[in-house]
Amino acid sequence: MQQKSVRAVIALILALAAGGVGYSASGTKASGACTSIPQETVTVPVAGTTRVLYSLDAKQNDKEIIALIDAAESRIYFAIYTFTLPNIADALVAAKKRGVDVRGVMDSGQSTDTYGSPITKKLLAAGIPVVVEKHPTGNGIMHIKAIVTESAYAVGSYNWTQSATTLNDEILEIGTDPGLRKAYEDILRRLYEAYRGNSAAAQAAAPVSIGTISYTEALKHVGDYASVTGTLVKSYTSKSGTLFLDFCTDYKSCSFSGVIFADDVKKFGDLSRYEGATVTLTGKIQSYQGKAEIVLSSPDQLRKE
Repeated sequence: MQQKSVRAVIALILALAAGGVGYSASGTKASGACTSIPQETVTVPVAGTTRVLYSLDAKQNDKEIIALIDAAESRIYFAIYTFTLPNIADALVAAKKRGVDVRGVMDSGQSTDTYGSPITKKLLAAGIPVVVEKHPTGNGIMHIKAIVTESAYAVGSYNWTQSATTLNDEILEIGTDPGLRKAYEDILRRLYEAYRGNSAAAQAAAPVSIGTISYTEALKHVGDYASVTGTLVKSYTSKSGTLFLDFCTDYKSCSFSGVIFADDVKKFGDLSRYEGATVTLTGKIQSYQGKAEIVLSSPDQLRKE
């Protein structure tokens, strides 16, 4: 009877051990076929580790980025598509003040819109050099989301915004592998040097508009600042909270659309009220997946004719 009890206890221990199999904090697989991502608390990147974080597990990816910034001793290079979180900007400014070499690459449209502009101005005022992309063809955006210090990196789908922190499905990988860290740093350095002559400060100057054009012409003017007009067929909100303004019955074949990211949607109210009406969207015409679009961050970029 006693032997049976001992065997039962051993069996229970083995079962519990099997249930805990997954990925360790270092990112190496422990054993077994089951894969799991453990809950993580905010920690400074530890040498020899890699952590993969899902945004909605703890809703604190911003704090993870800040912990990485606070641990930097000599240099920080970052490239970020959408940057609207003041707490991350404050951490970068604090790093600059303590003597860390901080440099950034941002998207030309996102860094100068109503929501991103205050962040850009804060960084520039602190003496942090920030450049924006300028592709030779006028097409393309700076869509990278990465930060690298002398000892660690963080990359993934995570933009530095409130919605990406608390609402969206995002992945953030934080690691210290020397080879990967150097590879990411090399890319960010290369981008910074390539766009060095295109400072965010110059980009923030008042844009010169080419005037008003039809939405059917927008694809010919990617890179230009313009007012694009057409009949709004439908306003559609995706699962991520991004709102699209469609000017064609079949949006998949349409050459132009308006885009309002989740952070800004509430500013505009119910845009279905404009469906069937002629509207004008004003801003920089960008290219995404071969189509033209204007990203709206302020209601004054949209008017009903």
